[in-house]
Amino acid sequence: MNTRMKGHINTLLEIDVAAATFSDIRWHYGTFNTLSSGEGRNKTYTYRNGVKTDLGDIEESVWYRLAEAVICREGEQQILSWLIEWESEHNYSKEPPAMLRQQALKSHAARIFDCPQWVHYVPFNKRYRPDVYAQAHIVSVVNTCCKKIGEVTQEQIDRAYEGTVCCPHCGRWSTFIIPDKREAEHGPCQKCDCNDPDMGCTMPSIDRNYACPIYDRQDEPTADKHS
Repeated sequence: MNTRMKGHINTLLEIDVAAATFSDIRWHYGTFNTLSSGEGRNKTYTYRNGVKTDLGDIEESVWYRLAEAVICREGEQQILSWLIEWESEHNYSKEPPAMLRQQALKSHAARIFDCPQWVHYVPFNKRYRPDVYAQAHIVSVVNTCCKKIGEVTQEQIDRAYEGTVCCPHCGRWSTFIIPDKREAEHGPCQKCDCNDPDMGCTMPSIDRNYACPIYDRQDEPTADKHS
Protein backbone atom coordinates (compact mmCIF):
# COMPACT_ATOMS: atom_id res chain seq x y z
CA MET A 1 0.00 0.00 0.00
CA ASN A 2 1.52 3.34 -1.05
CA THR A 3 -0.03 5.60 1.55
CA ARG A 4 1.34 5.23 5.09
CA MET A 5 -0.74 7.11 7.65
CA LYS A 6 1.08 7.32 10.97
CA GLY A 7 -1.27 9.57 12.97
CA HIS A 8 -4.66 8.91 14.57
CA ILE A 9 -7.26 7.41 12.23
CA ASN A 10 -10.84 7.74 13.42
CA THR A 11 -12.99 6.81 10.40
CA LEU A 12 -12.86 4.32 7.54
CA LEU A 13 -12.98 7.28 5.14
CA GLU A 14 -9.38 8.04 6.10
CA ILE A 15 -8.23 4.61 4.86
CA ASP A 16 -7.95 3.23 1.33
CA VAL A 17 -9.78 0.02 2.26
CA ALA A 18 -9.52 -1.38 -1.28
CA ALA A 19 -5.71 -1.31 -1.06
CA ALA A 20 -5.20 -2.24 2.61
CA THR A 21 -3.42 -5.56 3.19
CA PHE A 22 -3.43 -7.88 6.18
CA SER A 23 0.13 -6.76 6.86
CA ASP A 24 -1.04 -3.12 6.87
CA ILE A 25 -3.77 -3.74 9.44
CA ARG A 26 -2.01 -6.26 11.68
CA TRP A 27 -2.71 -5.45 15.36
CA HIS A 28 0.64 -4.63 16.97
CA TYR A 29 -0.71 -3.42 20.33
CA GLY A 30 -3.58 -1.47 21.83
CA THR A 31 -3.35 2.24 22.64
CA PHE A 32 -5.20 4.52 25.03
CA ASN A 33 -5.52 8.31 24.97
CA THR A 34 -7.30 10.86 27.15
CA LEU A 35 -8.78 13.74 25.16
CA SER A 36 -10.00 17.01 26.65
CA SER A 37 -12.04 19.95 25.41
CA GLY A 38 -13.22 23.24 26.91
CA GLU A 39 -11.67 25.35 29.64
CA GLY A 40 -11.84 25.55 33.43
CA ARG A 41 -14.99 24.14 35.00
CA ASN A 42 -16.38 23.45 31.53
CA LYS A 43 -13.50 21.18 30.62
CA THR A 44 -14.61 17.67 29.64
CA TYR A 45 -12.69 14.49 29.02
CA THR A 46 -13.20 11.65 26.58
CA TYR A 47 -11.23 8.49 26.08
CA ARG A 48 -10.00 6.81 22.93
CA ASN A 49 -8.98 3.18 22.54
CA GLY A 50 -6.87 2.55 19.49
CA VAL A 51 -4.87 -0.07 17.65
CA LYS A 52 -1.30 0.47 16.55
CA THR A 53 -0.84 -0.74 12.95
CA ASP A 54 1.49 -0.02 10.05
CA LEU A 55 -1.14 2.42 8.79
CA GLY A 56 -1.20 4.38 12.03
CA ASP A 57 -3.18 4.42 15.28
CA ILE A 58 -6.69 3.30 14.27
CA GLU A 59 -9.64 3.82 16.60
CA GLU A 60 -10.54 0.37 17.91
CA SER A 61 -14.11 0.07 16.61
CA VAL A 62 -12.91 1.33 13.21
CA TRP A 63 -10.18 -1.31 13.21
CA TYR A 64 -12.71 -4.13 13.66
CA ARG A 65 -14.78 -2.79 10.78
CA LEU A 66 -11.63 -2.48 8.67
CA ALA A 67 -10.59 -6.05 9.44
CA GLU A 68 -14.06 -7.33 8.49
CA ALA A 69 -13.90 -5.35 5.23
CA VAL A 70 -10.48 -6.73 4.23
CA ILE A 71 -11.52 -10.29 5.10
CA CYS A 72 -14.67 -9.94 2.98
CA ARG A 73 -12.72 -8.39 0.13
CA GLU A 74 -10.33 -11.36 0.15
CA GLY A 75 -13.18 -13.87 0.31
CA GLU A 76 -12.02 -15.37 3.61
CA GLN A 77 -15.29 -15.26 5.54
CA GLN A 78 -15.18 -19.05 5.92
CA ILE A 79 -11.80 -18.92 7.65
CA LEU A 80 -13.14 -16.24 9.98
CA SER A 81 -16.11 -18.43 10.89
CA TRP A 82 -13.70 -21.31 11.63
CA LEU A 83 -11.64 -19.07 13.89
CA ILE A 84 -14.76 -17.94 15.74
CA GLU A 85 -15.83 -21.56 16.20
CA TRP A 86 -12.33 -22.44 17.44
CA GLU A 87 -12.33 -19.54 19.88
CA SER A 88 -15.74 -20.64 21.16
CA GLU A 89 -14.56 -24.20 21.77
CA HIS A 90 -11.51 -22.95 23.68
CA ASN A 91 -13.33 -20.21 25.59
CA TYR A 92 -12.00 -21.19 29.02
CA SER A 93 -12.53 -17.70 30.46
CA LYS A 94 -16.20 -17.64 29.30
CA GLU A 95 -15.90 -14.50 27.18
CA PRO A 96 -19.08 -13.25 25.48
CA PRO A 97 -19.59 -13.93 21.74
CA ALA A 98 -18.74 -10.35 20.77
CA MET A 99 -15.29 -10.62 22.35
CA LEU A 100 -14.71 -14.01 20.74
CA ARG A 101 -15.40 -12.46 17.34
CA GLN A 102 -13.00 -9.62 18.10
CA GLN A 103 -10.28 -12.08 19.07
CA ALA A 104 -10.93 -14.04 15.88
CA LEU A 105 -10.53 -10.84 13.85
CA LYS A 106 -7.18 -10.14 15.54
CA SER A 107 -6.00 -13.69 14.84
CA HIS A 108 -7.22 -13.50 11.26
CA ALA A 109 -5.44 -10.20 10.57
CA ALA A 110 -2.26 -11.78 11.96
CA ARG A 111 -2.94 -14.85 9.76
CA ILE A 112 -2.20 -17.07 12.71
CA PHE A 113 -3.57 -20.12 10.88
CA ASP A 114 -0.61 -19.88 8.47
CA CYS A 115 1.99 -19.75 11.27
CA PRO A 116 3.45 -23.23 12.04
CA GLN A 117 4.61 -21.96 15.44
CA TRP A 118 1.00 -21.43 16.57
CA VAL A 119 0.27 -24.11 19.19
CA HIS A 120 -3.09 -24.87 17.56
CA TYR A 121 -1.66 -25.00 14.03
CA VAL A 122 -1.86 -28.80 13.73
CA PRO A 123 -5.37 -29.45 15.14
CA PHE A 124 -6.88 -26.34 13.51
CA ASN A 125 -5.61 -27.09 10.04
CA LYS A 126 -6.16 -30.82 10.40
CA ARG A 127 -9.85 -30.10 10.98
CA TYR A 128 -10.50 -27.14 8.70
CA ARG A 129 -7.71 -27.09 6.09
CA PRO A 130 -6.52 -30.67 5.49
CA ASP A 131 -4.57 -29.61 2.40
CA VAL A 132 -2.45 -27.27 4.55
CA TYR A 133 -2.05 -29.94 7.22
CA ALA A 134 -0.87 -32.42 4.57
CA GLN A 135 1.95 -30.08 3.58
CA ALA A 136 3.06 -29.26 7.14
CA HIS A 137 6.30 -30.53 8.71
CA ILE A 138 4.66 -32.75 11.32
CA VAL A 139 6.69 -34.33 14.13
CA SER A 140 5.37 -36.97 16.54
CA VAL A 141 6.23 -36.27 20.18
CA VAL A 142 5.57 -37.75 23.59
CA ASN A 143 5.26 -35.08 26.28
CA THR A 144 6.22 -35.95 29.84
CA CYS A 145 2.91 -34.62 31.18
CA CYS A 146 0.50 -36.93 29.32
CA LYS A 147 2.93 -39.57 28.00
CA LYS A 148 0.85 -39.94 24.85
CA ILE A 149 1.95 -39.60 21.25
CA GLY A 150 0.80 -36.36 19.66
CA GLU A 151 1.67 -34.10 16.75
CA VAL A 152 3.44 -30.74 16.61
CA THR A 153 5.29 -28.95 13.81
CA GLN A 154 9.01 -28.97 13.21
CA GLU A 155 8.91 -25.19 13.63
CA GLN A 156 7.56 -25.64 17.18
CA ILE A 157 10.38 -28.09 17.89
CA ASP A 158 12.93 -25.63 16.51
CA ARG A 159 11.59 -22.87 18.77
CA ALA A 160 11.08 -25.08 21.83
CA TYR A 161 11.49 -22.91 24.94
CA GLU A 162 13.89 -24.52 27.43
CA GLY A 163 13.24 -27.88 25.80
CA THR A 164 9.46 -27.70 26.15
CA VAL A 165 6.57 -27.66 23.69
CA CYS A 166 2.84 -27.31 24.18
CA CYS A 167 1.37 -30.76 24.82
CA PRO A 168 -1.05 -31.70 22.00
CA HIS A 169 -3.32 -33.40 24.56
CA CYS A 170 -3.56 -31.16 27.64
CA GLY A 171 -2.03 -27.87 26.45
CA ARG A 172 0.61 -27.75 29.19
CA TRP A 173 4.19 -26.81 28.31
CA SER A 174 6.43 -29.74 29.15
CA THR A 175 9.56 -31.53 28.04
CA PHE A 176 9.20 -34.14 25.33
CA ILE A 177 10.87 -36.91 23.40
CA ILE A 178 10.62 -37.76 19.72
CA PRO A 179 9.82 -41.48 19.36
CA ASP A 180 11.26 -43.50 16.51
CA LYS A 181 9.09 -44.29 13.50
CA ARG A 182 7.88 -47.68 14.75
CA GLU A 183 6.96 -46.24 18.14
CA ALA A 184 5.20 -43.27 16.55
CA GLU A 185 3.09 -45.56 14.36
CA HIS A 186 2.26 -48.25 16.91
CA GLY A 187 2.76 -46.67 20.33
CA PRO A 188 5.57 -46.52 22.91
CA CYS A 189 4.85 -50.03 24.22
CA GLN A 190 6.17 -51.58 21.00
CA LYS A 191 9.79 -51.13 22.15
CA CYS A 192 9.24 -52.55 25.64
CA ASP A 193 10.53 -56.06 26.45
CA CYS A 194 7.34 -56.68 28.42
CA ASN A 195 5.11 -56.11 25.42
CA ASP A 196 3.67 -59.26 23.92
CA PRO A 197 2.18 -58.99 20.40
CA ASP A 198 -0.80 -61.11 21.44
CA MET A 199 -1.22 -60.43 25.16
CA GLY A 200 -0.13 -56.80 25.30
CA CYS A 201 1.60 -55.60 28.49
CA THR A 202 2.94 -58.48 30.60
CA MET A 203 4.72 -56.36 33.20
CA PRO A 204 3.52 -57.15 36.75
CA SER A 205 1.39 -54.31 38.09
CA ILE A 206 3.60 -54.01 41.17
CA ASP A 207 6.53 -53.07 38.92
CA ARG A 208 4.79 -50.61 36.63
CA ASN A 209 5.02 -47.48 38.78
CA TYR A 210 8.83 -47.55 38.66
CA ALA A 211 9.75 -49.75 35.66
CA CYS A 212 7.30 -48.52 33.03
CA PRO A 213 8.35 -45.17 31.44
CA ILE A 214 4.81 -44.26 30.38
CA TYR A 215 2.93 -45.48 33.44
CA ASP A 216 0.81 -42.86 35.18
CA ARG A 217 -0.65 -43.61 38.62
CA GLN A 218 -3.60 -41.35 37.82
CA ASP A 219 -4.65 -43.89 35.17
CA GLU A 220 -4.84 -46.62 37.82
CA PRO A 221 -8.43 -47.57 38.81
CA THR A 222 -9.45 -46.44 42.25
CA ALA A 223 -9.91 -49.31 44.68
CA ASP A 224 -13.14 -49.59 46.62
CA LYS A 225 -12.22 -48.79 50.23
CA HIS A 226 -15.11 -50.88 51.53
CA SER A 227 -14.41 -53.98 49.47
